[in-house]
Amino acid sequence: MPKTSWLRYLGVIFVAVFFAAACGGSGSSGGGGSSGPQKIALGVTSFNSLHLPLLMARDENLMKPYGIDLQINTFQNTGQIIPALLSGSLQVGTATPEQLFAAQNKQPNLKMIASEDGTNPYSLIVNPKKGISSIQDMRGKTIGVTGTGASADYFTAKLMLKDHGLEENRDYHFINAGPPPQRAAALVKGQVDAVMSFPPDAQVMLSKGMKSIAQASSLPNLHKVIIATYMANKPWYTKNHDLAVKFMRGYLASVKWLYDPKNKAKAVANIAKDMKVSNADATTTYDTFVTKLQAYPKDGLIDPAALTTTAKNAQATGVKGAPALNSLSSRYDNSLAKAAAKG
Repeated sequence: MPKTSWLRYLGVIFVAVFFAAACGGSGSSGGGGSSGPQKIALGVTSFNSLHLPLLMARDENLMKPYGIDLQINTFQNTGQIIPALLSGSLQVGTATPEQLFAAQNKQPNLKMIASEDGTNPYSLIVNPKKGISSIQDMRGKTIGVTGTGASADYFTAKLMLKDHGLEENRDYHFINAGPPPQRAAALVKGQVDAVMSFPPDAQVMLSKGMKSIAQASSLPNLHKVIIATYMANKPWYTKNHDLAVKFMRGYLASVKWLYDPKNKAKAVANIAKDMKVSNADATTTYDTFVTKLQAYPKDGLIDPAALTTTAKNAQATGVKGAPALNSLSSRYDNSLAKAAAKG
């Protein structure tokens, strides 16, 4: 073959290979170029009842019809999730608003894109052998939480006790005791005097002689609040708008599936399997979160009034980076949920 023809042949091969790589190599978070389901990597700190729609989405493949390959990754804390979002290794993450507020002060492109839980499900569970039968008996006691100064159970306990005139460090103390299952074990073993919890872990503790003495949802400032949110980096979901809306459609479909009574048996079976609890405790979990509290907003929208109450609570508990109320509109973006609702 003449030299010029050989070089021309190599050139054709190079162009073909380059074009194939460009067309077939669009990343799973890039939002384009793929005919199959596209990956959404989502970060949580643990598999618990706050995330029931996500667990159902995974177990029942509820996002696949919307073109989403959902991959749920667990992290030790939200402080690890946020850098992963900013780097692009995660597309969506979960966090309490209190955890997100301080991060947003430094990274304003981090937005709440949906409300995961709109009702506080926590109960104050105590060891009655420690002489506790009311909140006033918490003086001098220790409360085990996921993260002092950071987790939803910490803020809920602090607000609940503050409503009864008790202050952290002066009247009681917090210690880090891990996520819900570890906190439950610490209470039963007598390593802490009380914990904030919800089903199914609460049921496990009650079956072992522990006692529930207060419900967070009974307090006005803890009833209509935002307990957990989905967050994303605005540059990502702006660039990949169609993919982000598909994810949101899949999420809203998962919430709808969970609320449908005909799916209760499957949901209970999934809860029992995922959380390694009895069918009875799984049923109580479903009944508490889905039937009684209706904890998961069906439209996914961040409610401005609920966010305002949440921010006021953050200010009252001395949350680092608690936002000014006039800044709240810049901290969330309901556009994806609204677009998803249009079908």
